[in-house]
Amino acid sequence: MTKAANKSKGPRPKHIPQRTCIACRKTDPKRQLVRIVRDADGRVAIDTTGKRTGRGAYVCHDPDCWDLALRRGMLVRALRLESLSNEDRTELEQFAAALGKEMRVS
Repeated sequence: MTKAANKSKGPRPKHIPQRTCIACRKTDPKRQLVRIVRDADGRVAIDTTGKRTGRGAYVCHDPDCWDLALRRGMLVRALRLESLSNEDRTELEQFAAALGKEMRVS
C-alpha cells in the first residue's frame, strides 16, 4: 500500500487559529476574542482588524473578564507595560462598559 492510499479522501478542514483570554484562560477561535495591542510608542488600543503591528493580548467579550484584566494588572503584564496611561485605561473601561450593555440587551 502506498502513502497516497493511506491518506483520507476529501478536503482538509480549514485551520482556525486559537487564542486564550488573559483573564479566564478560556481558549476560543481568534475571531471570537477582542485583541488589545500595544504599539511601538507604548500606546494601547483595541485592534478590531486583528492585524495591527505590536504586542497583542486577547480578552473575551465578557465584561467580567475585562474588569478582572484591568483590575488585577493582567493586561499590563500581558502587554509588557510599566502601567496603563489614564487615557488608555479610560478607553478600555468604556469599551468594557459598552460590552456589558450589549450583553444585557441580547
